[in-house]
Amino acid sequence: MRSRYGDRHSKRKQNIVLNSLIGIVLAVILVLVANIFFFGDSPEQTVSQDQQTSQSDTNEESNSSEDAVTSDEADSEDSESNNSESADQDSTDEESAEEDKTTEENKDKEKEDKEKDKEDEQAEQKPGEPNLEGPWEPVGTSQSGDDHRSSYTIGSDDWNEKIKAVESVMGLSENEMTIWKIGGNGGPQQSYARVSKKGSGNQVYYIELEWIDDKGWKPISVSKE
Repeated sequence: MRSRYGDRHSKRKQNIVLNSLIGIVLAVILVLVANIFFFGDSPEQTVSQDQQTSQSDTNEESNSSEDAVTSDEADSEDSESNNSESADQDSTDEESAEEDKTTEENKDKEKEDKEKDKEDEQAEQKPGEPNLEGPWEPVGTSQSGDDHRSSYTIGSDDWNEKIKAVESVMGLSENEMTIWKIGGNGGPQQSYARVSKKGSGNQVYYIELEWIDDKGWKPISVSKE
């Protein structure tokens, strides 16, 4: 009797232990399931998400690096372009300055050549010999263009300036010439003079004069009569 009772009691204890273990395992399983559904992703998903985050960060760093390289290349190209444009502008400015300098030098040389030609012509004109070929220049004036009135009164400013123009053609002073006549030549700013060298017989020169505003009377033609 006692042996059977002991066996039953032992089996009952074993059943209690087994049931307790089963209950503990089920409780653990329920906790794990609840944790999965209510408190987060599985470890595999967490690892996957970490990998995705790391890959995203890597891609962002790569893109940022590429953008930085592209920006540096663009800045370099812009700098090279600006340097090239600056060099072209400097070259253009230098060429323009050189052209201006050459033009100014040519003008100065042309002016010097004209003055030299004038001096040579004046040197070629021997004293007492008329300059029949020209060129002639205005002789200057004390009269303004607006107030100029051609005058044929001996001793007036305008008369004396006409005499001066005749002297420049004849190469003689007034005292060395015979002035046969000075008169109008078809307009208020046109005159003529008939003169000859004293003691030269009957050779008379016909000289046409033209008034140039603010510059005076200018011989425009000379011929022998």
